[in-house]
Amino acid sequence: MADDVLRLKLALLGSAFRGPRRLARTAVVVALSAVFTVALLDAAAAFRPADDGHRAGLVVIASIIALALAICPLTSGLGSALEPRRFAPFPIAPGRLAAALAVAGALGVQGILSVVLVAALGVAWGGTPFEGAAVGGGILGVVAIVLTGQFLVAVAAQLAVAPTTARTVALFARGIVGLCLAAATTTALVVERGRDDERVIEIAGFLAATPLGMPWAVAGSDPPALIARILGALLLVAVLAVGWRALVGRLLEAPERQRWVPRARGLGIFDLVPATQGGVIAARSILYWTRDPRYRLALIALPVAPALMMIALAIAGIPGQYLWLLPIPVLALFLGWFSHNDVAYDNTAVWLHVAAHVRGASDRWGRAVPPLLLGVPIVVLLAPLFAVWSDIDGVEPALLGTSLGLLLTGIGVSSVSSAAAPYPAPRPGAGPFDQPPLTAATAGWSQALSMLAILALMSPTIVVAWLGIEGDPDLLGIAAIAGVATGVLMLVLGVLIGGRVFRRRAPELLDLVLRT
Repeated sequence: MADDVLRLKLALLGSAFRGPRRLARTAVVVALSAVFTVALLDAAAAFRPADDGHRAGLVVIASIIALALAICPLTSGLGSALEPRRFAPFPIAPGRLAAALAVAGALGVQGILSVVLVAALGVAWGGTPFEGAAVGGGILGVVAIVLTGQFLVAVAAQLAVAPTTARTVALFARGIVGLCLAAATTTALVVERGRDDERVIEIAGFLAATPLGMPWAVAGSDPPALIARILGALLLVAVLAVGWRALVGRLLEAPERQRWVPRARGLGIFDLVPATQGGVIAARSILYWTRDPRYRLALIALPVAPALMMIALAIAGIPGQYLWLLPIPVLALFLGWFSHNDVAYDNTAVWLHVAAHVRGASDRWGRAVPPLLLGVPIVVLLAPLFAVWSDIDGVEPALLGTSLGLLLTGIGVSSVSSAAAPYPAPRPGAGPFDQPPLTAATAGWSQALSMLAILALMSPTIVVAWLGIEGDPDLLGIAAIAGVATGVLMLVLGVLIGGRVFRRRAPELLDLVLRT
């Protein structure tokens, strides 16, 4: 029985390499897994438990990564060919099926990365008397991770019967995994700086008393605590195994819940926005940004620019603390600049705006909503995190203010340039690389001028922030205020000026899209 399930699992893994889309997705997963493996093992080799702070850091980091790995199976969706209910027609004992599915669940990204975590823990404790205890506790932790992942997927698949609910669960799980990885990285940096050892030790002590951290806190414990934590980890695995066996038996006997698909009612996102010209344009722009392949490919490529800049500057010898200050401002700059040719992407649909006498400011505000909805949360959530990674004291407000300024200023400049100097863009339904033949030099100078305008308007803030980083911390707060103030002012002016330009040049804009 176990052999058949394992062969089925291997066949499912092999199917991930069939077809270009599946192959591309698998390549991304393999690349990310390889990066995670190398980074974790390299960090473990340098992260020796020389003092209480480093020992506590190992417990906290391992517990956080274990939580991410346990939730990892939810990120790929809830449908699976190895769901226990699919085996209901076959005369298989629930106990044997539960064991076979648990073993098969270990064959995959979750199981491999869990083993990598144990290997990293062994490397960190290598050469100490606790090396064997670390590996033994880690093995129990791996079993707990696999069983927890199986349990979560099976339960979520029964509760989230609606497709929208299933997608929400997957999206929420991805967010938790991302936050866990960020928290683990931040913890490692805090421990290396050695400034908050007492706080880390306190957190590690709390985690060691919970099922989440118990297997990872075995190493480094005194004999009574070591025995207690090993017994606790064994009890955790036993409880999960019994629960998994009971759940499989229940799913084999209980009828499947019917998937209720409600009838489509209303206008979707258009029901969520105000019944105004700007609200309708905002809803249509959001649909473009989420469904149009021309937009989606560009949005996927946006994070690549900061990463490439970091790599190039690192090769050039720029200190690492300065490199961490680049990604968020650069991402904000390109995200704000991205809509500098937004009108041309409408193609012939822009005639609706002209014929309906849409107010220019309403058009500009509506088109500014998607980059604002996407950019502001990214900057607000990630800027403080990257500031901590830079290890520069007091840089958080300046990085946050400068990034928001670049985003808002970029949207304001784009509101003007997309009406004043548009150039032909790929037609709706065409590929993002299918450029029309009339692009000529217009695209080049329009792109360059809009980018230079954003940088020129934000240059005072950037200079003040740099001076604050280099030697005058008082200027960091000034840079934060100046960045936000500049961004808000440029956004409002850009919308107003761009609106007037849009109404005056409406016939020329319509002629441009009709000729392409």
